[in-house]
Amino acid sequence: MKTNMFVKQVVAALAAAAFVGGASVSLAADVILSGSVAAITTVTVGSTAPLGSTLGTAGLTDFEVATATEKNNVTAGYKITVSSANAAAAASGSRDVCKLINAVNSGTPIIYHMKYGGVDVELVATTGAFTIDRTTTVNTPTGVDKILAVSTSAATSSLAGTYTDTITLSVVAD
Repeated sequence: MKTNMFVKQVVAALAAAAFVGGASVSLAADVILSGSVAAITTVTVGSTAPLGSTLGTAGLTDFEVATATEKNNVTAGYKITVSSANAAAAASGSRDVCKLINAVNSGTPIIYHMKYGGVDVELVATTGAFTIDRTTTVNTPTGVDKILAVSTSAATSSLAGTYTDTITLSVVAD
């Protein structure tokens, strides 16, 4: 019994000496926190405004037809492309003119000019599109609003009817 008590005292002394001497066994585990943020590069168009019924008698100057919201969280930036369906449908080489076309009589289009975010939209003659490079632009979470505006001269020689074009805004991350 005395031996048993002695063994317990020796073990306790050794354990105390080991702990005080820094020879204790340490148990540790790392927790690695990791997650990701999805890339966001979008353009959305809010409400649009019709050109109205005065195209034949009055021109329009920077008439705001839509507000687009651009969002991006990719640090390399993004590109916005503005294109006209009517210009893209024209023969290659002459796709640089924005036209409102009367579906009944396409021979008398109304020529117009666009601005997007205050930048003159100069369509490329081979594509009917214009690209704006937003290099390193990061603007999430709320995004940034850009106005799409058109200007026309009074279409006094145009035939009666409804004149249309479809403008497409597309975005791609760099």
